[in-house]
Amino acid sequence: MTTYHLSVVSVSDYEPGAEKTWNDEKALIIAIAEQDLAIPFEVILVESTKHRGQPVPSEFFDLIPDLKVHYCDSEQSATLKDYGVSVSNGTYIAVLESDCIPAKNWLRLLLEAVDAQEYDIVSGRTYYGEETAYQRVMNLMHRSWDDPGSSGSTEEISNNGAVYHREILEKYPYPDAVTPFISAAIRNKKIREGGHRFYFERTAKMKHAIGGAGFIWDYQRNKGHQCMSTVGSYKYSNAPKLIAQKFIREIWACKRLGNEYLNLYDWPLLPIIMLLEIVPFTVGMFDALRKVPSIPGSAYR
Repeated sequence: MTTYHLSVVSVSDYEPGAEKTWNDEKALIIAIAEQDLAIPFEVILVESTKHRGQPVPSEFFDLIPDLKVHYCDSEQSATLKDYGVSVSNGTYIAVLESDCIPAKNWLRLLLEAVDAQEYDIVSGRTYYGEETAYQRVMNLMHRSWDDPGSSGSTEEISNNGAVYHREILEKYPYPDAVTPFISAAIRNKKIREGGHRFYFERTAKMKHAIGGAGFIWDYQRNKGHQCMSTVGSYKYSNAPKLIAQKFIREIWACKRLGNEYLNLYDWPLLPIIMLLEIVPFTVGMFDALRKVPSIPGSAYR
């Protein structure tokens, strides 16, 4: 068995019940094949056994000849990620989802940072693109939470798009939870409490797919559910406080990064989306209060 300095584990990301197109995976495989990392590394694509009958396109192996494809009897992203770690051989492991496209220097910058800084986990900046006002506003509202404005030590780490010391992933598997949002939050809290250090490498960028109104609804419904589920008590009286905290976080993001993330003519769109997002966020809180077994219709799994 070959031992690598780095393994890249990608979890196929798709909506439950949707017919598989392989489009996201193709874009990711191309991006990984174009990485400027000088050392060899293994690439593992983890799929649900549900899609075993849909052959992996041969062009994937043209791009990465030693690509490994593994199947797991689950559709839960956390389970698929943990399974990918179990079949990998790297001292360090990069974990990402297939609806993301890392920049050509992404792996190199993260690996250099985790080696040089002696941190346990290093993640980079994730964004939705910068071509439209909508993307730029969403970058600020959804993707600036872990961006302190410069590279350095951080208390926050993304569960999608980071390089880990192998032993961290083996010691802290994802716990069972209603949503992957809650599972990731619980795991990161345990890692922090274990005394492990996080680093944010701002120059390492990865572009995440984004949708429209349905995407916002799904994302914020999950966030509302997560906030109510992790606040410490299930009470309707928590709802106003959590909404206020959401606004405070967003206003703080505007003060820290607004002038960098947004153009002057993007600002009028910001308060409109901030107000509209309160509706699905509130629905998500009520989902948590009703203790639903899953978020109805959600693409997150």
